[in-house]
Parts: sequence; C-alpha cells; structure tokens
Amino acid sequence: SFGGEWPQMLEVDNITFNAPVNVGDLLQFNSKVIYSLPDGGHLGAEVKKHSSKPLVMIEIECYVMEPEIARAKLSNRFYFTFVLPTKKTCRKVLPGTLEEARRVVQRMDADEKQAGLGNGYLRQYDLSS
Repeated sequence: SFGGEWPQMLEVDNITFNAPVNVGDLLQFNSKVIYSLPDGGHLGAEVKKHSSKPLVMIEIECYVMEPEIARAKLSNRFYFTFVLPTKKTCRKVLPGTLEEARRVVQRMDADEKQAGLGNGYLRQYDLSS
C-alpha cells in the first residue's frame, strides 16, 4: 500500500456519470494517488477528526468497455480521500507531466472549495515561480 498501512476512507466525492453504465457492461477501473498531504490537512468540520494525520487523495477512472469494437468510453472519475491513521507522515506525490500537474491543481482547488477553505493545500507547493 502507498502509506505502509491499510488506509481508512474519510470521504467520497459526489458521484455522477458522464456516460451511462448498463447492467452487464464490462467495466475497467484505473486508480492512482493524485496527491497526498504528508503533514495532514483539514477537510472540514463534518469529517471525523483527521487534521494531524497524513491524507491521500485517490482518483479512479471508470471506463465502459466495448470489446467487440476495441473501444472504451470514460464514464466517470471518482475521488476518494483516505487517512493513514497511525502514521505521522507519508510520501509527497509529485506530478510527472504538465497534464498531471494541471489535474492535481484542479483537484486541490476543488477539495479546498468543498471543504470551505480559502488557501490551504496549494500552499505546500511553491507555485510563485
């Protein structure tokens, strides 16, 4: 596991589908850690106590497979936040490409807005240059 222990789920973002998924469809899920907060973060008062624990944000892409025509359609992206309950810190995740960096910033911004924070997660990265 990413953090060296079994994580505990803290939060699931709203789930909406961009493309339908029918009963019997073949699905493929791709997941990745998009960013982490090694020193903890704050997701808002409604989420159980977690501020001093490392947080890991996961993105899962769901594709509807069409094997008969060798095609897959992106149906949705799911976002989950996990806490590492007994760890003091975890590895910081850095994007490998410019596109990944854009996705990370968009997600951090969305997480900050959702938690009602003004200027939080993005401060850990020096974006001034």
